[in-house]
Amino acid sequence: MIEIEAKFSVPNNVMFSKYVECGRIGEFHLGQATTNHIIDNYLDTIDDDIWNAGYKMRVRNSGEHSFITIKSASSAHHYFSVRREIEFELHSDPNDILQWTNKEAITLVVPIVAGKPLNVKVELKQRRYVRDLFYDGYCIGLLSLDEVVVCYRGKELDEFQVLEVELANSDQLFALESISNLLVADGLLIQDVAKVGRAVEVVEKFRQGTSKYVA
Repeated sequence: MIEIEAKFSVPNNVMFSKYVECGRIGEFHLGQATTNHIIDNYLDTIDDDIWNAGYKMRVRNSGEHSFITIKSASSAHHYFSVRREIEFELHSDPNDILQWTNKEAITLVVPIVAGKPLNVKVELKQRRYVRDLFYDGYCIGLLSLDEVVVCYRGKELDEFQVLEVELANSDQLFALESISNLLVADGLLIQDVAKVGRAVEVVEKFRQGTSKYVA
């Protein structure tokens, strides 16, 4: 599966609320917002083997279900996030890799971790407002507005707001370009760093004692 997505930082609460409530962005209409509360735990070995191999792996908990997502860290597009993605439901301890239900994920991860246990690298707690994205009467993707809290060892280290637009397939890439132009013109900033990238930077500063918290 390929993820096709653009990410934007939202500068203030007024702008965040605007896109939770507005009916459309240009010629693209938006469905009713649904609210989801999720917790993302990004996993890696003590030596960051998954990260260093060019992947990011998370376990997403959203109430009754948990899913593992593995994404390539590099994008095939110079401006948007176009990345390989593997996602499947988790029914066991994530360290029991051979019990995963996705063979592609097992084949990828087993040689990377080489038997080392997986630990939580950073935790993101999110409240997400998710809206269907329509063009010419057809749903072509999703728009989400995310309130993100970065957590590490029980401390809340950072919080920020993000708007993401994800398309169902690459045939609608023109829509991502059009929406991006409108959002940037309205004061949002397109991001080339994923949420977890920012979160990991914050955790590293905390561990080094250079943030407002002292490790």
